[in-house]
Amino acid sequence: MPSLALAQVGAVSKIVGIFNIFVGAMLTVALLLYGVGFIMWWIRLGSWPSYRTGAIRVLEWAVAVLFTLVVLLAIVQFFQKHPHAATYVISAIVIVLIVWVVLYIAANSGGGKEKEES
Repeated sequence: MPSLALAQVGAVSKIVGIFNIFVGAMLTVALLLYGVGFIMWWIRLGSWPSYRTGAIRVLEWAVAVLFTLVVLLAIVQFFQKHPHAATYVISAIVIVLIVWVVLYIAANSGGGKEKEES
């Protein structure tokens, strides 16, 4: 039984490694977006009519990506520091999803109208 638990922790560690790569790519994209948005905003500073709204939209996306990055980093840190607890959390989420799918299928199947024979 302990070997099974160690195998699960090893799988969680591999998944966390993939998350780290994803987080690094997101950080690069967020910083590039923010830089491009700031340069667009700065270049269009004195233009009339103001075309800076496009730059502000880019900046908004950059901030949204950074916020998502902070959440992902918190999840990755939790998984790295507490691999056993993370395994239980993942297991609980999977069990809840399976129960939800079974209940959804049960509720939406077999409720059709029967044809009446005349």
